Amino acid sequence: GDLVASAFKSKLEAFAPQFYGTEQQDSQELLSCLLDGVHEDLNRVKKKPYIEDKDCDGTNDEGDAVLAWQNYLQRDRSIIVDLFQGQLRNEIRCSECNHTSVKFDAFMYLSLPVSDTC
Repeated sequence: GDLVASAFKSKLEAFAPQFYGTEQQDSQELLSCLLDGVHEDLNRVKKKPYIEDKDCDGTNDEGDAVLAWQNYLQRDRSIIVDLFQGQLRNEIRCSECNHTSVKFDAFMYLSLPVSDTC
């Protein structure tokens, strides 16, 4: 009941001061904060190695994506990663020399536009 909710709110305020008080808060921000906190507490990687990003050009997307995900898992490995995270492919092309740079990034949240017709 109220006692459990009050205890949860007190712990949340200690962990994330932005939620202090009784002001209305963004539910996505709360969920993000909770998932990040649970991930950090359950992360099985205790010593995070430095891993340099590979410069990808889009000619080996499948192999580059697998390598990028393996590298990510060397630093972040939890049930939150297993259940809620994925990978995005980002491509940047220089308009002057036409050089293409591809990067694979892990994500936990995707913001999607919602139109009036949905």
